[in-house]
Amino acid sequence: MKVLPLILSFDRRIAVMAIGLGLLNGIAFAQDTGVTAENSAAAQPPTTGSNPVDFVRQIQPILRENCYECHAGTTEEGGLNLGIQAKTILGGDSEAAIVPGVSDDSLLIELVSGGDEDRMMPPDGNKPLTEQQIGLLRAWIDQGAHWPDDANVVDPKLDRAKIHWAFQRLEQTKAPELRPDDNWSKGPIDRFVLRRLDGAGLRPSQPADARKLVRRLYFDLTGLPPTTEQTIRFIRSHSKDPDKAVQNLVDQLLDSPRHGERWGRHWLDVARYADSDGQEADMDRPHAYHYRDFVIQAFNDDMPYDKFVRWQIAGDEFEPNDDVAVSATGFLTSGPAFKLPDSFLESERLANRYNEMDDVISTLGSGLLGITVACARCHDHKYDAFSAKEYYQLMGVFHSGDRVSAKLPSGKDGFFFQDFDAKRQTTWLFRRSDFYDREIEVGIGFPAMLSSGPAADDYWQKAKEAYGEIGEARSTLQRRALADWITDTKQGGGALLARVIVNRVWHHHFGKGLVRTTSDFGVNGDTPSHPQLLEYLTNDFINSGWKIKSLHRNILTSAVWQQASTQDAADQRGPEIDPANDLLWRMIPQRLEAEAMRDAMLAVSDTLNLQAGGPGFKPYISPEANLARNIQGEGYPKDAKDDATTRRRSVYMFHKRLIPYPMFQAFDRPDLMTTCDRRQNTTVAPQAMVILNDRFVRTVAGDFANRLVKTQPGESISAKSDLRPIIEQAFEISFARRPTEREIATSIQFIEAQTKARTARSEQDPPIEALTDFCQSLFGLNEFIYID
Repeated sequence: MKVLPLILSFDRRIAVMAIGLGLLNGIAFAQDTGVTAENSAAAQPPTTGSNPVDFVRQIQPILRENCYECHAGTTEEGGLNLGIQAKTILGGDSEAAIVPGVSDDSLLIELVSGGDEDRMMPPDGNKPLTEQQIGLLRAWIDQGAHWPDDANVVDPKLDRAKIHWAFQRLEQTKAPELRPDDNWSKGPIDRFVLRRLDGAGLRPSQPADARKLVRRLYFDLTGLPPTTEQTIRFIRSHSKDPDKAVQNLVDQLLDSPRHGERWGRHWLDVARYADSDGQEADMDRPHAYHYRDFVIQAFNDDMPYDKFVRWQIAGDEFEPNDDVAVSATGFLTSGPAFKLPDSFLESERLANRYNEMDDVISTLGSGLLGITVACARCHDHKYDAFSAKEYYQLMGVFHSGDRVSAKLPSGKDGFFFQDFDAKRQTTWLFRRSDFYDREIEVGIGFPAMLSSGPAADDYWQKAKEAYGEIGEARSTLQRRALADWITDTKQGGGALLARVIVNRVWHHHFGKGLVRTTSDFGVNGDTPSHPQLLEYLTNDFINSGWKIKSLHRNILTSAVWQQASTQDAADQRGPEIDPANDLLWRMIPQRLEAEAMRDAMLAVSDTLNLQAGGPGFKPYISPEANLARNIQGEGYPKDAKDDATTRRRSVYMFHKRLIPYPMFQAFDRPDLMTTCDRRQNTTVAPQAMVILNDRFVRTVAGDFANRLVKTQPGESISAKSDLRPIIEQAFEISFARRPTEREIATSIQFIEAQTKARTARSEQDPPIEALTDFCQSLFGLNEFIYID
């Protein structure tokens, strides 16, 4: 039993002991009735002798909202726990927090009222308690600090998780009825959005015109611009039946092999995929591309998302004889890693090993479930109900295996995750991540805040039984058990898994998710802007068989996605009422990612090589940008060619972690050292320098100029050539629209001035070089880089 501080007076110690003898250890959590200190019936805080203060209705909400984050459950800063009566009375490292009957002698009152400025509670950055809240605490203590038997809170984070929106089981949500006066909505999505707009006194913007829609659709679904012919075909179709035109084009683009290349790139950000190890050596991974090809093909085939996830966690334990299923476990191997040789100290090798497993667990948590878990490596999660024990239980799932460069079932070379054998490796709970602390052994387990029903051992047993039909297991089958749990919508993590991917898809179509924190659905993340819409879409997604293409169709055929980005002249209230556009009253232009920007340049120059799959290509990187120390293996070629083999889509580019492609680095491609849920969009000077000076950009601009010239009579151009048709075609190819008369005049003036200047310098072929200058300037325009 903890000894009370000797500085307490004899009377105070007697009072504390007397109360302590009467404590009961009830652990049931009293449900919040919704009555807080601010909205209680009493206008003024009660005093001693007045009506009794109700602990559950008036005191516990104050503690829960202001104190439990640091002083409840397994988080006992300063040794103080305010969630359990016995621990509260006992106090923390300083002295008793509460002296029943004597609020003036209670440390709790001293700290929350500012009596000790150096230890003000709640601490800096948090809203201090109101005078009424402090008065309630005083009155409650003076009245004897009555604490009901069943009001203890053993784990407030788990209690909070039980009511947190993201951790609930899915509930069927009915779309709003179509109103008789609603001539805007095309489907359920629009009716959800319109209801919120009506409530705010806003109305949606006008539909985007056909030319903007066709460009938006092509880039959204394939990452490539439409050709002039494709644009004209859509415009004609749209003029006859807009809805049918959009629906037909969506179906056509979803069936294109270019679709998987576009959306596979989004997922590879989440999976932190690259073609080298990272760290100091940054050795190449020549066979890692099998995972990239699996992802692209899965999106093209519309593989059900639950299967897509199961294979990435345990493809080899579901289909051990299938190259694709085994390669899918590249999700677990994609992060930076390097196996230290035995010459390194054991402590260094162990730290490296557990850092790599932490990368796997972190990516699994934030990438698939939208919960941050890495902090639990050292201590229980500060906000969510995810404990250090659960972290190491998850680690145990992967502790029995590692990334390997080995033969795939067909005999081809591969790079994937594999268990050492069928025996589970012993796993411990490392307190404060000390991997020499091996006192507490842990078994397999899954997060309690997402579980209801079978234990992890039950999933594991079912995995063993199911695999028994295939043959003798060559792995522990723990990963298969985890894969089954994480896709279980009824009793596991499946509901959250589905919500997260639905939100990711929405994010890429609109520029931000219904939940802005796309990889943090925990209690500290953002709440959905349209919670019922997210729930409706998630249910529909699961009912469709976890098909992402079905989700695309629902979103892209909606009126809200087809809105113009310009503000409706008849309604100027949008920026004032909803400046962040959370209510979706208009579309927001989106900047192309670096890869799509490069692909678009190749497409308009008609030099894009559509060869799919296989080993990645290494483009030219100037020697001064190709300097990295200690890189082992072949390094990076200093004389990479610029030809058809390096004019492929950017998703097939070999991504070496320590030698980033300069153009991609300037335009915010992530380094992929960790999972990336949302790319940053900066506007900085080096981006303009890339457009002006990059060798690739200049070369492709020249190819674009030559393409334009070839369409002219005689396939040539001179200082006396009619530039008008060339400029018109350049705008059609680049922006899917015709130039205005002012743009034509300005463009002619620019090309003629550049031709004159280059002629004066006696350059070779001044008209072509001037036209190349013009094409290069088009690449730098916002209209080329942004999708309206």
